[in-house]
Amino acid sequence: MKLLNNIIKFFVKSNFLLSFLFFLAAILIITNLFLVFKYFPEDYLQGNLVKIMYTHVPFAWVSMLLYSAIAISSIIFLIKEAALFDILAKSSAYVLLGAIGVTLLTGSIWGKPAWGTWWVWDARLTSILILFFITLSYILVRSTFYNEELGARIAAITAIVGFLNVPIIKFSVDFWGTLHQKSTFFRAGGPSIHPLMMYPNIIMFFGVLILVSVTIISRIKLEIIVKRLNRIEL
Repeated sequence: MKLLNNIIKFFVKSNFLLSFLFFLAAILIITNLFLVFKYFPEDYLQGNLVKIMYTHVPFAWVSMLLYSAIAISSIIFLIKEAALFDILAKSSAYVLLGAIGVTLLTGSIWGKPAWGTWWVWDARLTSILILFFITLSYILVRSTFYNEELGARIAAITAIVGFLNVPIIKFSVDFWGTLHQKSTFFRAGGPSIHPLMMYPNIIMFFGVLILVSVTIISRIKLEIIVKRLNRIEL
């Protein structure tokens, strides 16, 4: 835990590294989107519509990974009373809300022509929407309590309990008959998707992950500054 704590502090203090990572993320995302929409072939069933998935899928992956990080940070915060991990969870929650929003939006854009509607109460879609509201609840709980420490602890418990929804999201397409397609990447028999369609998703995932990480660390820096200013005022 001490090593992870030091890594977070290192990134927070390194403005040059954050700038470098931001530009790296921008290059990965922009280049990938350009290549996908300019040169990648259409799907034989979905046509150009399939290219929305190169944004939708990576954001969905990042959303689940980010929520897992929030839950783990919350556990460490409750057990070790490590304030930095509470700040990490809090900063991540705001970014996660945006990532889930992109996931839902791109899914709806794809769903309208593919399914004939913007939304269906499908198991996968509904569980993702529930994750959005769990994250929103986490943020609202923190801002509701006048006692900041109590609010942080209740929010941490909310995040940990809410983690139960993550495996439901993952296995919803296997447990229930849904409109959403079955898993094509993380499955027992290996990926069922063509490598030409798999690599853009992976590149986009790392681009989005780096961008999200930079945003979270920037929010951590801001949170630390605010806490220091509050101490000075007191």
